[in-house]
This record gives sequence, C-alpha cells and structure tokens, in this order.
Amino acid sequence: MRYAEPGRGGDVRPDTPGPGGRPLRVHFATSEVYPLVKVGGLGDVAQALPKSLAQRGHQVELFLPRYTGLPAGEPVAELAVTAGSVRATLQVADQGRYDGVRYYTVGPTGPVPWNRPEGYVEKDLASFVLFSRALALLATRDGWRPDAVHCNDWHVGHLPAYLRTLDAECRSVLTIHNLAYQGLFPQTKASELGLTAYGTGNLLAQGIRYADVVTTVSERYRDETLSPLRGCGLDELLRSRGDDYQGVLNGVDYDQFDPATDSHLPAGYDVDDMAGKAVCKAELQRASGLPTEPDRPLVAFVGRLVKQKGVELLLEHIDELADLDVQLVVVGRGERFERTFARAARFHPNLAFHPDSGEAIARLTYAGSDLFLAPSEFEPCGLAPLIALRYGSVPVVRRVGGMAQTVADTGLGFSFADGDRSGLLTAVRESVTRQRGDRGWTRLRDRAMRARFTWDEAAARYERLYRPPARPASSANADEQPERYR
Repeated sequence: MRYAEPGRGGDVRPDTPGPGGRPLRVHFATSEVYPLVKVGGLGDVAQALPKSLAQRGHQVELFLPRYTGLPAGEPVAELAVTAGSVRATLQVADQGRYDGVRYYTVGPTGPVPWNRPEGYVEKDLASFVLFSRALALLATRDGWRPDAVHCNDWHVGHLPAYLRTLDAECRSVLTIHNLAYQGLFPQTKASELGLTAYGTGNLLAQGIRYADVVTTVSERYRDETLSPLRGCGLDELLRSRGDDYQGVLNGVDYDQFDPATDSHLPAGYDVDDMAGKAVCKAELQRASGLPTEPDRPLVAFVGRLVKQKGVELLLEHIDELADLDVQLVVVGRGERFERTFARAARFHPNLAFHPDSGEAIARLTYAGSDLFLAPSEFEPCGLAPLIALRYGSVPVVRRVGGMAQTVADTGLGFSFADGDRSGLLTAVRESVTRQRGDRGWTRLRDRAMRARFTWDEAAARYERLYRPPARPASSANADEQPERYR
C-alpha cells in the first residue's frame, strides 16, 4: 500500500475535442488510483485511462474515497447523504491536477476518514454505498454535472442505480475489472442501508443491471463471463445486457512503464541498448540473495498470491521448475501462500521469495527477469504480462482472458492451454531451451519490447460510450421512462 501526493500540473484544459463531437465532462469513480493509493491493476488503469481521455481534450475529474493517510486537500463541496438509517455529511476535497486530470477525495468531514482498502476484501460496504450516493448527488448539482459517470468495479456498483433514482441527466458506464469480486453483504445490512430493489446484497449486480453500458477489460474475458463457468453467478444477468455489455481491452501507460526512464531501476535501457538490463538482472539477483550469473535464465512471478493468479499451479510444479537450472523469483503478498513460498525458498537455493507488494521490487523484477510467469486461472486483462513485455521479460501465460488476446494470439510469448496441468512446466522448458540456444530468442525479446498496447484505442471507444446513442426517429417523441432503482 502506497500513498503519495499527486504531482501538480497546469490548470489549462486541452481545447481540442476528441473525434465525435464536443469535449465531454467525465466523472471517474474508483476505489484506488496510482500514485495516491494502489492495491492492484485497477490503480494503474484509473491513472492511465483518465489521462488518455484528458489528452483527447475531455474534462476528466477523478473521485476517490478519503482513506486514512491521504492528504486533506482543499474542501470544495459538502453533501448530506442518506442511506436507510445511515446518515453522513461527506466532504469533497480537491487534491490537485495530475496528468491533466483533476483529483478529488470524498469522505467524512470528521477527523476519522474511511479505512484503507486491504487487497480485494469486501469490507466497509456501507462506506462505498455512501461514497456512491455522494457522487450521484454531485452529478446533479449545478457546476458539477457531467456528461458521463464512469464507475469501476463493485465498490461503486450502487452508483448507476442511484443515478436512476435521481433522474440524473448523464450516462453511466460500469467497468468490471474482475467479476469474482462483487461486493456481497447480508440482507440485514441491505435493510439498514435502505437497499430494497434488484441486487440488494450484491453491489456489482446493481451496477450491471442499471448502468447504461457495462464493459469489461478485454473482449476475450467478456465472452468468457457469458458462460456459467466464468460468469461467477452473474452470467445470465450479463447475457441480458446484450450489446450493452462490451469488452474494451486495457492498455499500458508507456510513460509510467518505460525501462529507459524508470526511476526504480539501477540502470536504464531500451531495445537498442540492452546493457542496462544486465545491470538490473545483477541487482535483482543480489537483492534476492541469488548468485550473480548473467547467463542463467531468471524466471519471475509478480502478483497477488491468490488462487486466481494460478499460484496453486505454480506451487504444484515449484520443485520441477527449480530443477530446470534456472533462478526463480516470486514477488507478492497473500497470507494463505506466503509461508509455502518461504519454505520452498529455504529448500531451493535458486528460489527467492519477496513477500512484498511495493512498486520498487515489482519494477526491478520486471527489468531483471528473462521470463515472466502468468499462470492465472482466469485473467480479465493481464496488465502484468503487458508490462513485462515492455521490460524485455518474455511472458509464459495460460491462454485465458486478455492474456490469450495479447500474448498467446500475437506470438509475443509462450502459452499453455487452460486445463492442461502440465502445460506450465512444458512452456517454461520450451522457453528456457529457446533462450539458452538463442533460437530466435533475441528476435522474440525485441518484438516483445516493441509491442504496444496503448490506451488510445480504449479511450476512443469509451469516448463513444459516454455519448448517448442516436434515438430512432420513430421513438424521438415517445414518452419513455428509464427503470428506476428503489
């Protein structure tokens, strides 16, 4: 968990509208954003997508809960929020401009802010309901009204529903970053908060039902979630949205993730001058207590230590992987698996484990590794393998979700089929053999580093989704009322 004051930029908005019409005003609602607070990939997305939209000429304002440890900011508005028997006065505070985007925090006016987010644990649900209602109220207030409100994950799943209640004149877009986390809570809490309509005990289901448009972070994951196998109990609801449920592939902010300028690295490098990568590898080996062996393949994993990330499969083959005469570095946090990796590291001298979720060790591991493991059981997008590509660490991925779309289908790395329990080991063996024999390895690594998955296309698609669709002439005068949340 990291907290830092965002960088300050000028207040001059770009005056060039994106394709498709006038510049839009967009409220971007999220539970995390780098560099203020980052838990997972959503933090990177929340920093990069608004930045890209601002560069296209739109006025983007990002709203984040006021967590413990965040700067106080400059108060600019107060909102009296009611949810059932729960009442609170919430303050909107200006945190400054970062990459052309205005950042705000929203939280209690008293001295005690909301708890910090801890991983993807579904807790403090009442706080997120209040946060969502505050943003809905703000969207109806003079001087604040947006053209669209972009809601991210279950934390603000209630927001599209409450916008319906208030008859807010703006579009609502809900993006699902991981369908497995839904904001579940018991009926007693629903009653306390006055939630009586559809999806009372599931905040994400509320958002799916009431948002004007629902998206997820790759086309492949969108298709997977329409099936009972990957739909996490919401596949029928998702299918009911038809064409209003779309996949929009995430991108990478190549200003943030650039090995030539990355301040976390001991030396910079690029595809035309790789000397700095050797320095990074030596530093990663030193920091991991491994011998400094430049020619020995270094295989890495960076991510949350949870079942979804394929950690059980990785542990199933950890002894065989260690026997491949490679060095293994595992970076991540997750109480259930940390002890197991620590024991494995004590047993295998060529395995190092860093129980750390910090940005510095993650960046060093991307830069210092030759191969990057991503054996996730499912993966909505897979930002980590995309970042690894940029740093010249060739991914080994399971062919699921966004990773099938960006790595397996493009030939930018190695892959194994979903359901193939031995596939990970086979793919790593093949990749190590390729590297040792340099059988096209340098060409593959260079292709990986030159690959670009930018935010431009995603920002252009969201821009279109933020604009209301043209109404057929036959219904232009119809007395249509949207379904309301009660």
